[in-house]
Amino acid sequence: MDRIEPELVLKTTPPRSPKTAQVRERLSIGGPELSDKVAIAVHAPAGFGKTFLLTQWRREFLSRGAVVAWLTLDSHDDGPRFVQGLMAAMAIGSGRQSFAGSFERMPGRDELEGLTGWLAEVADLGSETILMLDEADALPEVTVRQSLAYLLHNAPANLRIIMASRSRLSLQVADLLARGLYVAIAADLLRFRTEETVTILSNRFGARIDPDLCVRLQEITEGWPLGLQLAIAAIEKSPNLGAAVEQLSACSGDIQRYFVDSLVVRLPVEQVDFLTCIALLEMVNPSLCIALTHNERAGETLLELCGSTPIFVESVNSEWVRIHPLAREFLLGRFSDLSLMQRQTFHERAAIWLEEHALFEEAARQYLLAGHTTQTYEMVEQCLYEIMLRGQFSRVLEWVEKLPAQEVESRPRMCLAAAWSLAMSDRHVEAAKLIAHLQQDPTADAETHCEAAAIAGAAAYFADRPDEILAIIGPWVEAPRSVSIKLQAIIANQIARLMLFQGHPEKARRIVQRAPHYDWTPGLDAIRGFGEWVVGMSYLSEGRILRAISALRNSLLCAEQDIGRRSPVAVALATSLATALLEHDEIQEAATVLANRLDIVERLASPDAIEMGFLTAARLAVLQSQPHRGEDLLDALFALGEDRGIVRFCLVALGEQIRMHALQGRVDTCQALWRRLDESVPDVAREQRGLLGPELGLVVGLAGAYVALVQRDWQTLLDALSNVNKTAESLRRGREIVQIKLLKALALRESGGDGLSCLLEAISLAEEYGLQRIVQDTHPELVKWSKMVTSETTRPAMQASLHAGPVVRPEPPPSSVSPSRLLTPKEREVLQLLARNLSNKQIAQALHVGEETVKWHLKNLFGKFQAGTRKHVVDRAYMLGILESAG
Repeated sequence: MDRIEPELVLKTTPPRSPKTAQVRERLSIGGPELSDKVAIAVHAPAGFGKTFLLTQWRREFLSRGAVVAWLTLDSHDDGPRFVQGLMAAMAIGSGRQSFAGSFERMPGRDELEGLTGWLAEVADLGSETILMLDEADALPEVTVRQSLAYLLHNAPANLRIIMASRSRLSLQVADLLARGLYVAIAADLLRFRTEETVTILSNRFGARIDPDLCVRLQEITEGWPLGLQLAIAAIEKSPNLGAAVEQLSACSGDIQRYFVDSLVVRLPVEQVDFLTCIALLEMVNPSLCIALTHNERAGETLLELCGSTPIFVESVNSEWVRIHPLAREFLLGRFSDLSLMQRQTFHERAAIWLEEHALFEEAARQYLLAGHTTQTYEMVEQCLYEIMLRGQFSRVLEWVEKLPAQEVESRPRMCLAAAWSLAMSDRHVEAAKLIAHLQQDPTADAETHCEAAAIAGAAAYFADRPDEILAIIGPWVEAPRSVSIKLQAIIANQIARLMLFQGHPEKARRIVQRAPHYDWTPGLDAIRGFGEWVVGMSYLSEGRILRAISALRNSLLCAEQDIGRRSPVAVALATSLATALLEHDEIQEAATVLANRLDIVERLASPDAIEMGFLTAARLAVLQSQPHRGEDLLDALFALGEDRGIVRFCLVALGEQIRMHALQGRVDTCQALWRRLDESVPDVAREQRGLLGPELGLVVGLAGAYVALVQRDWQTLLDALSNVNKTAESLRRGREIVQIKLLKALALRESGGDGLSCLLEAISLAEEYGLQRIVQDTHPELVKWSKMVTSETTRPAMQASLHAGPVVRPEPPPSSVSPSRLLTPKEREVLQLLARNLSNKQIAQALHVGEETVKWHLKNLFGKFQAGTRKHVVDRAYMLGILESAG
């Protein structure tokens, strides 16, 4: 093979893939979206892992025997030089002499002729061939439009071309798109998803980091791979990861150095000043940038920076882009160095443009920062009610804190928004004053009175007083449909939730499904979100876990996209979904769904969501070998119940502690907890009165059953189960019904009766419902018993396997060779033995061939790997991914 010049050797050598890097299973080349594409373009700014993704795909292709050629491009790759690079890449990737051709530049030679010859050689290979072009944006424009386009449109059937670039390439690929042969992968797909970030951080830090911190880092970095890498570098040496994450700042350490090096030092001064100026806003577009800077070229500058820097998140089908939070924090530090007059001028310019374009909330923020309070109040009045309807109650409460009380009360729509947000939070008592103000307003119409009643009903629900709800909204349920569709939908949601208290989940679903659809926004809002949560809760109450997961997962995805991950709507859906996932034994996903949300659950969630959130978090902590954290969470739930006067929280916390200690056989502890619980039981629970009485009675009854269980008082246990089963059936609680059957089966067996039929029925129901954890969560003895019952049918096969001889597992070789077509099968065997540092004689003996044959194969290996020594062959093979460590 002709000697390849050193520069081309470097350009055709793929970069080393870090051993600790996380393989992107979601972006596997074998996935349905990519498997049949002839051309794949990956374009994203720096720091999004484009090159790593290409190296991952390269390994995948090599593992299935494809020929893979790599070429890193630069600005010197004009037409002829580009052809030379392709020849060198294929010569190294395939090992074929014919690709070597001539590596000298031939003046006057037509590069298209060279490309045609190269394509013909690729076609002649007849095997799957992959060309990977990294940093394709560095190519001269003429090379992209002519040579690269020619390559794409004339690729033979066995060739696939994969390109990585920092910006979109100006390629005419409409025909390839129409035929389904071309796909582009942008930054949004390259961002780490929450579960990927959790996996990466868990692998890196192990037990030192919990899901809450993992998700917090995901939110800080927004899935930007380089941002996560910088954050890891900033916190990894800290003894307290939690404190390190909270103190993580873009204005210190490695993160600051990155932004200084990539922005301040590398960019022209005018572009740095532009970024500093626009940092006062989270989102910008070209027109807004022109208004801010009074520079007609500001829009062009924004577009240039979007392509050259990783700090912007582009919107789909929109001119709007968002500045990454880490970059914005860094730039705001520079913005704060401007004089007060300069800063207020920029805020005022932004506010005027935003008001003109009806972006009232952001305009209000800018007016406030500019010191214009009157305009601030006017803007807030324009948008606060819509913010509430969208389900962003925490944002409403933030504005309420900033505004004078008289301003809120004097503006009706602002007053309604504030009342709703207070009612649906831990501050529901404060809503009463605003509700009274609305009801006493002499100018209020029937619509306002109806909405005030609905707010009062919501406040009663958040106070866990469901019996008051019907009395409050009852007159409006029976009244003619003279109120708006919006209020009809709200009242339907409240009635549907009351149906669950009454044990009618199917009626709850029907009410939500038949309720008028208040269609004021294309995305999910608070009204529809709450309705979808009720539907998910109806399946969950029935114990139909698979249906609950399906419904809640889809709704949560919409809520996170449309409202926000930590919005009250998303948090309510997340607590229910995490509960269902835990019941289905999907522990990791349940922990990820619930992570970094419990603080919002405590402040802005309903009693049902709070109960599920704390209970599920406590159970997850125990399963993750953190029993003390589980106890702390249950104690916190009990304290929350005492603080707010919500007895349900106290009973649930004590009942769960009794169950946990009963499974460990702690009799005295269970009795002590039972005495505390018994003292807290209200009359409505003892007498099963009202809507909440049966709910509380179920909690108390199951806790009493576990006390009898740990005391091994089987008759008392059977009596307790008989009573509590009536309540569970009246409420249609599927999980509790199965749990009661399991406990009954155990009590019958231990008391000398026949509990087998009861056990089998419970297991059958659990399988049908998707209650994967119910047996082990009910009692460990049931796990052993159910396994023994199940093994009866498989015992003959097990006995046969016991008589079989021991399975001899050969020790894995120290290295493995990918089935790359660069090497023949015999050359792969020689390379594997060479990696074990065997001599020619030892290799010949192992392969049962002569030493001359081994020398001949080694000569071929030296040529194909461009190596001069045996060790050099092995090193090159490892570097190219042909040879891999077996471990």
